[in-house]
Amino acid sequence: MKTYTVLVNRGGDAEKHTYFVGVYGDLVSAYRAAIAEEYWRGGKYDCVVHESELNAENLCEIDGENIEEWCEKYCLPDGAYAIDVMTRVNQHYEDMR
Repeated sequence: MKTYTVLVNRGGDAEKHTYFVGVYGDLVSAYRAAIAEEYWRGGKYDCVVHESELNAENLCEIDGENIEEWCEKYCLPDGAYAIDVMTRVNQHYEDMR
């Protein structure tokens, strides 16, 4: 499933100030939100719509492996990558309480 993420940049420059508007399931909804945000901000901010695939694997490859596979093998000791992932997930849920 494709998703469309709307980000806002002050004056079109992501280095100055960027914030997140939302994630949408169709392109029209994403651009409706983007244009409304630009109007609301008085033309000082420009929106960017990024298209991505929901739950897609990271498609960047190193030596023919996706980044997650490579990291599991070479970056961390056995199991540490999975532990780090679950630690962050657990922290996220704790912060939501």
